[in-house]
Amino acid sequence: MLTDLFKRKVFVQCLDYFKDPVAIIDGLSRIAELNSAFCGLFDIERAMFIGKPFSAISGLQGAAGAIKGCLSDQARGTGQIKLGGGVWSWVVYPIHPEGRAGTERLCGIQFQDVTRHIELEEELAKGNRLLTAVNTISTAFIYSDEISSVFEKLIDKVRIVTDMPVCWIVVKSGEKLTLRGAAGVSRDSRMKLEEGALDGFHNAVMSLGGEPFHVLSPGDFGKYPWFPEERILFLVAQPLSVGGEKAGVLATGSREPVSMGFDLAALIHLVGNHVSLVIEKVRLYEEARRLAVTDALTGLFNIRYFYDSMALEAARAKRYGTRFSVTILDLDDFKAINDTFGHQIGDEVLKKVALIMKNASRETDIVARYGGEEFVIIQANTSKAEALAQVMRVKNAVESEYYIDRRIRVSLSGGIATCPEDGEDGKRLLYSADMALYEAKAMGKKQIRLAGGRDEKNKNL
Repeated sequence: MLTDLFKRKVFVQCLDYFKDPVAIIDGLSRIAELNSAFCGLFDIERAMFIGKPFSAISGLQGAAGAIKGCLSDQARGTGQIKLGGGVWSWVVYPIHPEGRAGTERLCGIQFQDVTRHIELEEELAKGNRLLTAVNTISTAFIYSDEISSVFEKLIDKVRIVTDMPVCWIVVKSGEKLTLRGAAGVSRDSRMKLEEGALDGFHNAVMSLGGEPFHVLSPGDFGKYPWFPEERILFLVAQPLSVGGEKAGVLATGSREPVSMGFDLAALIHLVGNHVSLVIEKVRLYEEARRLAVTDALTGLFNIRYFYDSMALEAARAKRYGTRFSVTILDLDDFKAINDTFGHQIGDEVLKKVALIMKNASRETDIVARYGGEEFVIIQANTSKAEALAQVMRVKNAVESEYYIDRRIRVSLSGGIATCPEDGEDGKRLLYSADMALYEAKAMGKKQIRLAGGRDEKNKNL
């Protein structure tokens, strides 16, 4: 008996050397032994629980199946439990005590604090989610077949990443805000966004100081009845920045209540930053494309773009039976300006003339620099009479202006040809307009001639 007590005392002391909480359970599912760490974890006194069923200890119930399986089949088992604000993993294993009868079985249950491991896993998972979000949004630009589809793909990816069905993006173009894409809103609301009905709200968001975004809930919708009309219950709007300047607004929202926690705030902030990067890429692409078709001096379209556009108009006219007109305009006696004032002054005159031409033309007209002091205009769906009336407005606007500190006045000569009567292909049409221009020059300049020998004074067009 004394030997058994001594062995038991030594065994308990050995258990106490373990830093991890450990309990021994006998074949009748009773607590045989506990170490100090176990008592501290469960906040119990050892003497009060020795010999009691293991189920008497609150927190061990989750391991009941594993303990019974271990006692009956000698099978190991594992699991996790939340205790004292931490997470503990446990393992149940069979014990074969020396000197015991072979039929008597014991098992041990050992706990290990894995709180930090769980936190690290969650942080890693969060990092992976954020990385996935970044990669998902970044591919909106890379995998778009057309630049026009970038924002459509971008909005789809933002909705997936944020798990919010409502999303739109407005981008600043000069002083104007333009809707570049929207999803999850009604057709009427999309039209309102296109018409600038929320520009006041967007400008307020872009004027935010140090705040990364603006969060609205139903109590904040008093100024903006549009949100309740769309049944939006939660909205986050954040300014988009490119090159340190406000470039637009990204809005994401839900028709369900959403709680704005730290993780969601971090995700939305990250999404906004990468949407800004995509917009910067789009701007760089559009600028490169603009430069590829723009005359460097005047800012008008270049001759390459003019030829491509004329070919498209000719093909459209042939297919649909429509007409279009082409005008060639030339600055009269421009060489005299260069010889008298120098080529730099001549370039300044060309730039101002180009600007006036562009402003005096219709938005649908394509105004290009043809070369030197010559300009061309393509006027879609325009008859010869309509083309003449419009070109005369351009001519008068250019000739009524003073140039270089009121020292210079200029005049224009031009020729107009119309498809199909003056040619069905671009080459023939351009030749007809060119011949009309030569005729205008030969007849004293400062006039517009029409292909076929008619001029701007002829009313029988």
